Amino acid sequence: MGEVTLDSMFGSGFIDTTDQAVGGMLYILTECASAENVRRGRLVEAVCEILDRRLADAEECGGDPSECHREVLCEISTQLTVSLSTGRTLLDTSEALNHLPLTALRLIFGGIDWARVVVLASVLGKASARTVKVIEFQALAAAESMAPRRLRNRVWSLWMQFAGAEATAAQTEAKAKSTGVNIHEDGTGMSVLRAQMSDLQGAEAEALISEIAATVCKKDPRTGQQRRLDGLLASLYGERALACRCEFAEECSAAGVAEEIAPRRGHLLNILIDVETLLGLSSTPATLPDGTALDPDLVRMLAQDARWQAILTELVEVLEVNRGGSTGSATETGSDETRERTALPTNDEEDSKEDNSVETVFRDCGHDNPVAEQSDPGSNGTRDDGPESPLPRVEQVLRRILGRGRVRGPAEVPRPGPHQIDQHTSGEDSALRRYVDSLLREIEHDPSKAAGVFPDGHGGLENPPPGALPYRPSRAVASMVRMAYRTCTFSSCDTPSSRCQLDHIVPFDHDNPRAGGWTVGSNLHPVCICHHQAKTARMWPCAMLSGGAILWTGNAGSRRITLPGLSVPNSPPLRVRKRHPVPPETRPDGPTWWEKHMPPRTHPPSRSELARAGTDEARSTIRELRRRFREHRAVEDARERRRPAPY
Repeated sequence: MGEVTLDSMFGSGFIDTTDQAVGGMLYILTECASAENVRRGRLVEAVCEILDRRLADAEECGGDPSECHREVLCEISTQLTVSLSTGRTLLDTSEALNHLPLTALRLIFGGIDWARVVVLASVLGKASARTVKVIEFQALAAAESMAPRRLRNRVWSLWMQFAGAEATAAQTEAKAKSTGVNIHEDGTGMSVLRAQMSDLQGAEAEALISEIAATVCKKDPRTGQQRRLDGLLASLYGERALACRCEFAEECSAAGVAEEIAPRRGHLLNILIDVETLLGLSSTPATLPDGTALDPDLVRMLAQDARWQAILTELVEVLEVNRGGSTGSATETGSDETRERTALPTNDEEDSKEDNSVETVFRDCGHDNPVAEQSDPGSNGTRDDGPESPLPRVEQVLRRILGRGRVRGPAEVPRPGPHQIDQHTSGEDSALRRYVDSLLREIEHDPSKAAGVFPDGHGGLENPPPGALPYRPSRAVASMVRMAYRTCTFSSCDTPSSRCQLDHIVPFDHDNPRAGGWTVGSNLHPVCICHHQAKTARMWPCAMLSGGAILWTGNAGSRRITLPGLSVPNSPPLRVRKRHPVPPETRPDGPTWWEKHMPPRTHPPSRSELARAGTDEARSTIRELRRRFREHRAVEDARERRRPAPY
């Protein structure tokens, strides 16, 4: 079939009306979609070939097939620069197509799009060969006219009609693996809450949200979807009704429904903001721990009632631009300019008490900086050899953490003035990209640099500092490392550092801790579980380069570098105290169980008696007596508080 282009269609003069032009362009859409499907089929073939080769190699060497899947997942995710979830979908679908011959053929020849292929593979990939042979043709016929959601339901229906027990077992297994809740930002100032649950749980959730959204009158100004969202949040806070926002007050049909709702507690958020922005001198956006940008004015308002903690950072000279504009070698010496950023709010008071003993996460390391050695603060950007040789400009766009201050309480924030001083941040991303490229060129020229600046894992120190020899880092060191990296340090992985494991870049030696990698900030980095296991299995070794850059090297020769990105400390988990309901017989106005059944002045069993109890029945009896005595003491205290004054 010959290709038809817009130029040939419009240049030939045979299109006279708009409808004809649109019809021609719609035809081009179909052709492009078919070509895209063909290319997707080639991509799937490549993934299958990579997996087959890894599995064959593992079979010859006696390796673990599951480790092969993990290695292939890391390789394709890195090469395509996609997240682990996207890479996992591609890998799982490609592997499932080995058992779906008709679907694979339709994809290779461009007859079915990727979204429907994923649906068919995710459902029929769990079916037996006999089931696939019978219903795959019908499923493909349904895919020609159904959207992906309807297609999924139709395929499950076909499967249940043919082999109900097999389909039910597959659904049960899928529920156990897929159930969960996650929240992610979509980049437009909105977040998406995604919950995977069984159909029955989904129906219950729908009924509860609709029920609480209907507790307001019809004059409420919110839309139906807005009321449903507010109802969901109210349910998370433990509320059972919404406060109506209409203007009819007492005449509102829903008046009084929400009067018993208790005030909500404050938000538990961590926000990172420049101190200049906080003081109104700049309008640089604030960020959440994962890098989501926030309106600085909104954050200034939140800061009025927030707890603050200062984070001291230093700009690192990462790139030297020569006179001709070419990129020079990377430089590692820290600049003299130190800035303060503020994280708010936080309740991490225990960590802040250890500030004086926390080692700097990244120490000055690497080569000398020729620019810094030749510069003269009073030279106005000229060298000693004459004004015609300007001093090379140094990009300072990479930050490293020096330390943090103590937690401070709420304070007034000045209003921004009419003339804000914005930082010049244009070109930061391109400068960092050039810096990464320069590091990769240096390693390619001298492969020994791939071992990192601290190949022994001691951070350039001769003697281990306090806390360096235990395997688990202190809370202060762990918090500093997670503050230095926003996400997992593996390339393209967006798992927040707060949900990552802390990995020793140079492995810790449990038999001889002094000889192995130490538990210091310069030998730790956050890694998600999948990439941590890949590193442990020696599929993707890593090393720390200058400035805190993390180099990952795959077995196939791929190299990726991740630069640090500032995050904020973790909030401590909310501790909810367990409340025991008071039985009616233990109320202050009646006798307690202890008073009814035990002689006066009887003491409860001691802890030592509980420890010496020889049987489970004896221990249960002692625990029950101790619980009854605690109830008795609580009633006595209540009686004492209610007793009238003696005057």
